Amino acid sequence: MNPVDIAGFMPFFIALSGIAMYFIAKLLPPNLRHWCGTLTGFVLLAVFALLVFVLFQHAAYPTISYIGLTGGLLVTGIGAVAAWASAGSLDPKGPVQFYYPLFLFALAGAMAVGFATDLFTIFVLVELSAIPVYALCAYRYQTDPAALSAAMKYLLQGVVGTLTALLGVALLFLEGHTLTISLLPAALARADPPIVLFAALMILLGYGVKLGIVPLHTWLPDVYARAPVGVTAIMVGPTKIGVLIAMVLSLSALPSEGSLPWTLGIVITFFAVVTMTTGNLLALNQTDLRYILSYSSVAQMGYILLGFGIGLIYNLPLGFTAGLYYAIAYAMMKSGAFLATDAFARDAGSYRTARMGGLGARHPLLGIAMVVFIFGLIGVPFTSGFLGKLLLEQAGMVTSLWSGVLLALILALNSAISLGYYIPVISTLLFCGTDKDTCPVHKKPLPLTIVSAVVFLALVTVYLGLFPESFEWISHAARQIFIGGVQ
Repeated sequence: MNPVDIAGFMPFFIALSGIAMYFIAKLLPPNLRHWCGTLTGFVLLAVFALLVFVLFQHAAYPTISYIGLTGGLLVTGIGAVAAWASAGSLDPKGPVQFYYPLFLFALAGAMAVGFATDLFTIFVLVELSAIPVYALCAYRYQTDPAALSAAMKYLLQGVVGTLTALLGVALLFLEGHTLTISLLPAALARADPPIVLFAALMILLGYGVKLGIVPLHTWLPDVYARAPVGVTAIMVGPTKIGVLIAMVLSLSALPSEGSLPWTLGIVITFFAVVTMTTGNLLALNQTDLRYILSYSSVAQMGYILLGFGIGLIYNLPLGFTAGLYYAIAYAMMKSGAFLATDAFARDAGSYRTARMGGLGARHPLLGIAMVVFIFGLIGVPFTSGFLGKLLLEQAGMVTSLWSGVLLALILALNSAISLGYYIPVISTLLFCGTDKDTCPVHKKPLPLTIVSAVVFLALVTVYLGLFPESFEWISHAARQIFIGGVQ
């Protein structure tokens, strides 16, 4: 069994680890259950190390799935950090025996998507990843009743999205008589173009619900705010990237001839512009830091989709590379930002930004890390967010067409709008105002697991911004999902 085959087996291994984790958590006394998070983190870290080894062996295996390895590295890497952070944020007397198994099941489904070779398998894996997340979103319903209503909202909208995506997959099967990704482009070459386009739009909208594109985003802010912070971290990163890969892999199975790619690119770009603008505007008037980050996540998905839209409209692989790179950068930055927010709220006793005055200075490691994440999300140099936005701007400008330049300008304008809510957050965290009632008097100790997880993600955010050549395999992954068939 070569390393590539072993890498493809890893999602199944993670799922088996979830089953084992249930029995381990049941057997451990409550005062030792926090070690389940550490153990889960080590399992995911071991898989991450194996995937890195396989990636370094890519020259010996020309058929290697770069998109599968890219998704797997992100899922296991951020998943390990989130599991480590969960060890310090969960009540050990709660139903921990359900938390970590569901956590691992969600990651297993998200990771397996990139290794799938047919559209129905992709659809099933997306749902296998989503179902545990529905339950995890309501994990704290006993202490926070709003968590249950948020999870139900996500469940109902997610089911509608599921049925919509399934309709699209079924239509492609009826037209092409196969669901194998490598065979579909040729099989659909003589299909009825309006039906293929309609099926593609159904897939786009179906998966768009879980991606949180506007106007299918209404579930997202409440779920991100009410779910345990470890769950939010995997939702903004691993599971969302799994859905994104599912969407672009499904679209890569469509014919590249004719006007289909251009039409899809127009639709995706329209949703991208609406999503980024709406998300940024809604974030401006939020007072809860969780909701600021949640609406910012909506906007960030618009940036990501813009890259794929530009790639389709102008037949430009650079657009796909920019979109995929920014998706990876976003996942790390936003996961770290949510973890840091939860840590600040533990000290302040509130998630309201106004109650966190000076906490960044009181906890300098967390404060510096949060500034790194926010700078990255704004697009400040020396962060991965800057390089991601630079690639998106370059993708628009390199077209040398007024429409591409206009899209680049819209992206720049939205980045400017985001300053309206990011700068006040930085100012509040780093400086305590004249109203001393809003500034905590005593510095409360924070769990080492959360602090270390946040600092690690901040370091990776800077590293990816300074040394992007270390991740040249992202370009290979982007070419594998370029419309017209997996190359």
